Amino acid sequence: MWDYFRDKWRTARLKARYQRLVQEQVLELIEERASQTLSEEPGQWSLLGGGKSTVDALERGEIRQQSRQLVQTNPYARNILRLLEVYVTGPGLRVSAMPVHPDHADVELLRKCDRLWKEFLRHNRRHFTFSETARRTWRDGECFVRLFSQAEWPPSVRYVDPEMIAASTEHPDSEGLITEPQDIESIVAYLHKDTSTGELLEAIPAEEMLHLKINADSNERRGVSIFASILDSLAYFEKWLDTELQARKLQSSIVLWRKVQGGPSQVTATAEAAASSNSTDPYGSVRRERYRPGTILTTSHSTDLQFLQPNTNFGDAVPLGRLVLLGIAAGAGVPEFMLSSDASNSNYSSTMVAEGPAVKLFESEQYFFARELEPLWEWVLQEAAAFGLLPTDVLDQVTPHWTFPQLVNRDRAKERQVDAQLVKAEILSRAEVARRDNVDPHVMAAEIAQEAATDAD
Repeated sequence: MWDYFRDKWRTARLKARYQRLVQEQVLELIEERASQTLSEEPGQWSLLGGGKSTVDALERGEIRQQSRQLVQTNPYARNILRLLEVYVTGPGLRVSAMPVHPDHADVELLRKCDRLWKEFLRHNRRHFTFSETARRTWRDGECFVRLFSQAEWPPSVRYVDPEMIAASTEHPDSEGLITEPQDIESIVAYLHKDTSTGELLEAIPAEEMLHLKINADSNERRGVSIFASILDSLAYFEKWLDTELQARKLQSSIVLWRKVQGGPSQVTATAEAAASSNSTDPYGSVRRERYRPGTILTTSHSTDLQFLQPNTNFGDAVPLGRLVLLGIAAGAGVPEFMLSSDASNSNYSSTMVAEGPAVKLFESEQYFFARELEPLWEWVLQEAAAFGLLPTDVLDQVTPHWTFPQLVNRDRAKERQVDAQLVKAEILSRAEVARRDNVDPHVMAAEIAQEAATDAD
């Protein structure tokens, strides 16, 4: 009777604890929803371009948090981000000044612009890098870089987390971006809020903020992480892998089944003899035996030994796991061998063909960041002009030239020999060969002429 009431008491206690946990989770969800400011009169916009985002602020925040966690814990998510960093913003990325009018190139001005840009990067080396900017953009779906004009050269920049740009009570539908009344694409200010208290700290003018966003239309205020389409697939793969590992543990849990002919007393005697022979077993009361590799068993005709191995159908499960990986690779836009770092499933020719779409993806990302980071380069030169280090019309004389990491690495010496033969046969020009090395042919011609004149003097 006492056991019955004790079990009832434990059941009631567990039930109450479970209900309390559910209530706490519901309250947390309600509070999280309640922190999102809502408009009393929705739909008051007459937007230029129309349309709204299909992902609200709460869903975007959940995707961002899941992406950050996966990048730290999931090897495939980490590899995707690492590949993008290496091929888009890896070694070899630089920006240099190029003349707007090649026939009137001021070499001294170009060198001064490049020197000032390097000073800016050196001053902000702990606060700004191309790799971190790209990583934040891919992982979070957007990146905010605040520009600070200071009393001395060089100026400073700082990153602003996306969580700190959020809607306020006065602007509940803004998602943290104040725009023109009739044009959602013309941003006026960014609302900077305290993430712990929800208090509005300041409204940052648009000219003081560099905002990069991806996976969003032009008339959407905020971007979405590149991992949004593969979050479920990554979770499915982890669950599949965990299931297979559990099957392996089950497969090795019981390895031998001994059948003893005779009465119960004989079975008990055999089991007790096995337990006593294994006196060093930490599980003293468990009747089991352990055999070393190469053990030879000798039994009588009354003992039947059967080796148990549950059928886990691992051979049938492997294609399922590879199918999930292929879905992740398709969502990330990279071939399978790049995602898994294993090229054994295809030969050299197939690998070269599969590399093509990824190369185009990396090229498009390079052009995207070149276009989005160009305002930062121009702002630095304008700040230098404000300090009198450059002429005020410097942006009318120079333009940025971006050099990105080489995507396809082949036999460079052999390729250049072919280019030299094509130039000699008047099929290619020297200018085209220079462009293939990501240099400006006009600048190279001017520098070569200057070096020749220097050598003659």
